[in-house]
Amino acid sequence: MSLLTSAHQLLSSSLGESRVKYNEPLSRHTYFKLGGPADLFFEAKTQEDLVLAVRSALEFQVPYFVLGGGSNILVRDGGYRGLVIKNKTSDIKLKGFSGSVSSGTTGSSKRLDLKEVIVEADSGVPANQLIRYTLDQGLAGLENMLGLPGTVGGAVYNNSHHLDSLFGDHIIEVKAMDSQGNIVKYPKEDLKFDYDHSRFHESHELVLSASFLLKRGDKTALWDTATAAVKRRSVTQPLGKPSSGCIFRNIKLADAMRIGTPAHTTSAGYLIDKAGLKGESVGGASVSEVHANFIVSSGVTTTQDVLTLVKIVTDKVKDKYGVTLALEIFVIGEN
Repeated sequence: MSLLTSAHQLLSSSLGESRVKYNEPLSRHTYFKLGGPADLFFEAKTQEDLVLAVRSALEFQVPYFVLGGGSNILVRDGGYRGLVIKNKTSDIKLKGFSGSVSSGTTGSSKRLDLKEVIVEADSGVPANQLIRYTLDQGLAGLENMLGLPGTVGGAVYNNSHHLDSLFGDHIIEVKAMDSQGNIVKYPKEDLKFDYDHSRFHESHELVLSASFLLKRGDKTALWDTATAAVKRRSVTQPLGKPSSGCIFRNIKLADAMRIGTPAHTTSAGYLIDKAGLKGESVGGASVSEVHANFIVSSGVTTTQDVLTLVKIVTDKVKDKYGVTLALEIFVIGEN
């Protein structure tokens, strides 16, 4: 019996025979629409599914990777040797609130005046779905993030950003699972949020859910702000082509000051643009003409095309500015 067959049988006994798939193309599950297959693939629809899948992989010593929306993942052409767990958890709920109860105009009815609300969302919820939910509830805090790709879990992990807003700004607690399969909870002060960073970059724990403290706002005004944020994305980013969003992290302020960028901008896209790399291509991958920190796919592209282009960009920016660009996306799998 092959190791793959053995792993499939063990995982099927725990997760269900019909739910563990062989050789699932991961190109179906990432924004870049690239990459080879996963040996084994399981879709977790609830937190219980997700926890069981990870604990089963740990118990049977099967390498695993939890995949969210696939917005900042690049899968190598050889695919993934092990189990890919697709996080499709989907629960959003009101967890608590503060406010007061006041009498109606006649004194015979009561009205609840909410001031702050705690909303808890599973890590597999699409970030946009959560944001739209909060807007529909008239809750302020996430409106500048509308249009954010990926899932809540990925946005927590990377502390995603847009228009000077950080996803972690309104998070008060995260529930996670550590590398031994234990469930843990972290208050905000333990999450180490920074630009494009959280504690999970070092701990590699799995985010299960996040709780947000949001304030009551004017629903119409919130939607106006959110719509403006989406419009800005549409004119500053190449949203119509497969990509993984920004490829590189922004540079350090010290480097921006040394180079003398306008207003000390730390934009990696600015350096790539000024290095003359817009439109640079390898195979079907090219540096976007709209936003230089995006690499887009023509549809006839391999992951190796993208990685080769990443090296060209990295080398040229290093030669011109003495700055080594760091990847913002995550690359997984085999060549």
